[in-house]
Amino acid sequence: MKYFFLFILLFTSYLFADKYELGHGYRVNNTLNMGAYFSLDYTNGKSIDRLRLDDMALLAYGNLPSNFSYLSEFEAAPFYIRDYKNGTSQTNSTPHRERMYLNYSSSDRLNFRLGKFITPIGYWNLEPINVLRDTDSNPLYSLTMFPKFVTGAQMYGYLDEDELIKYHLFAQATDDIDKNYINIQNDFFLGASLGVDISDEINIGSAVGYYETYAKKDVSLLEANAKYDNYPFLLQTEWAYTSIQNNLLYSKAYQVGGYVQGMYNLNPENALVGRYEYFKDTQKNVMSKNHIAIIGYSYRPLYAVSIKGEYQFNSDAYLNQAIISLSVLF
Repeated sequence: MKYFFLFILLFTSYLFADKYELGHGYRVNNTLNMGAYFSLDYTNGKSIDRLRLDDMALLAYGNLPSNFSYLSEFEAAPFYIRDYKNGTSQTNSTPHRERMYLNYSSSDRLNFRLGKFITPIGYWNLEPINVLRDTDSNPLYSLTMFPKFVTGAQMYGYLDEDELIKYHLFAQATDDIDKNYINIQNDFFLGASLGVDISDEINIGSAVGYYETYAKKDVSLLEANAKYDNYPFLLQTEWAYTSIQNNLLYSKAYQVGGYVQGMYNLNPENALVGRYEYFKDTQKNVMSKNHIAIIGYSYRPLYAVSIKGEYQFNSDAYLNQAIISLSVLF
């Protein structure tokens, strides 16, 4: 519970900090800024009836001399779960190392990052904080087709003077810094991604990757994405294909998945969201195929506060569910 009390102490410091603005962290000194966030959600359906306090996290970040900067993020998730269907509860206050890296900026064209950082693929994975997302739930594509984080090195920047084409190259040749806190356990990961601003409203991108899992699977990844952002409309899509070699079962399989999501802003605080997603996995021990449609509503009274609700229609009707959530960035 030490982590919980640390979170409360930080939150209290926010309340009494001079010139503190919600959502922008607290500046301790020239090299240290502190931030935090949490999310609370309730999910109800035939298969689930759950209240969850999730993503309780602390961040420390700042600039260092000679063009260096850093970020550390510790998170306890899920911090608390109350399962009304089974009449049980569970608490997890152990902090995990979600992100921890050192950054060096040489120029707009050349930057280096070392440590544990977000895998630079697509759009969804680059927004790990719930309050910044437009829906309560994550697409299956983003959870099952590639590791969400890389523990290793990254080189990134712009390829042109107008900063319209951005590249990322990344590599991992070791275990994750916190190998029990990642969606796909792996010890080798190579990849590259490219994003291009076609205009002020349109962005397209693609990524390739290869990783090796603890379960002795060699996985090759191909991904593509596109976004149209012209207020009050936002439309984005991401799709990926993986080829999987299972070295234990001597078998080959594939996954294909992705989503199309649209949002219409009624005004700066209120928005309607819809999403269709598809996911297929042909592995012998999985063999699943899912179609999911989501309709949702988002209320953001402040940049740092989000109240969202959605209903999911699943191709397996037993998995249909409703979710409401509150998330805050300090």
